[in-house]
Amino acid sequence: MKNKEKFKRFAMAGVSFCFMLVIASYINYKYNPEREKDLGQTVYVNSNSDEVKIYEETQNVSNPKDETIANFRYDRDNMYSELSNNYTDVINNSNSSAETIAEYQGKLSELIEEKNQIIMIENMIKSKNIEDVVLIPTNSGKVNVILKVDELNEELVAQVMQIIVDQLDVNANDISIEKINM
Repeated sequence: MKNKEKFKRFAMAGVSFCFMLVIASYINYKYNPEREKDLGQTVYVNSNSDEVKIYEETQNVSNPKDETIANFRYDRDNMYSELSNNYTDVINNSNSSAETIAEYQGKLSELIEEKNQIIMIENMIKSKNIEDVVLIPTNSGKVNVILKVDELNEELVAQVMQIIVDQLDVNANDISIEKINM
């Protein structure tokens, strides 16, 4: 009887954590000031060339390379959120059997652990003087890495690969590293 109560408490803690993670991600996305920085920009059709030039400069402020990394990160995080929501729906479904609930609670815990591990690895890689990085694991066990760096040399590739191999326990041949110039 005590084990069942412990399991229920653990399950509720896991579901609560996932719920908080989803809410925090939504708030972070929804209230991101960078997303709305060009809101309200106006161009007058009959304006002089100086005003148009100012507008054009404003349009070019955002770096497409920054957006590429942000887009990859957003897509990856969105995938994790969707999986988390799907697992939570199965767990909370009154028609789910105890076995199914236990299975999906395990999957949810693994998913949260994987996402946290990826964030930790990205931070470790950034500590190697890399401006930005995004890791994208695939279903086939491969890991795609996109680095925002000036130069991608052999030493840096080796350092990044070693971090990923050590932390994710994947084969170096299953790691693809691409660079985006700063």
